[in-house]
Amino acid sequence: MESEQWKSLLNNGNNCFKENQWQKAEYFYSEAYDLLAFGYRNNPQCIETMMAWICSCHNLSSLYERMNKLTLSLKFLTVPHDYLKKVSQSNKADNDIKLLALKGLSLTFPPILAFSKNHPICEDCVEELSNMASVSEFSKRQMH
Repeated sequence: MESEQWKSLLNNGNNCFKENQWQKAEYFYSEAYDLLAFGYRNNPQCIETMMAWICSCHNLSSLYERMNKLTLSLKFLTVPHDYLKKVSQSNKADNDIKLLALKGLSLTFPPILAFSKNHPICEDCVEELSNMASVSEFSKRQMH
């Protein structure tokens, strides 16, 4: 995948975001998201692509939050989280891909938790966040 293309799209989106040009920012972020999602699915061992994909999701989430489209904002926080959780629990993925997905989860969980503190979310999501927080805390203790 051509990294200059998605980097340029994200940079353009960031510039538009700073200038409150929401529709243009949405266009650039969405284009980057599409490129990166495709690239990550085709090469799930590329950490740069995974990180950039998560970043594009978080950029879209921030944009939608600023636009007060909270359902869409939460969606773009949960999309990478749910996908990485599914990969990390897959019986078909090899261990390197699972480990990378687990590392990615450490980047997707905190923004969802922060969002839930500022905006109401459904009860099922609250319960899952509580479970994830427990697992996260347990994992930290196990690693040390």
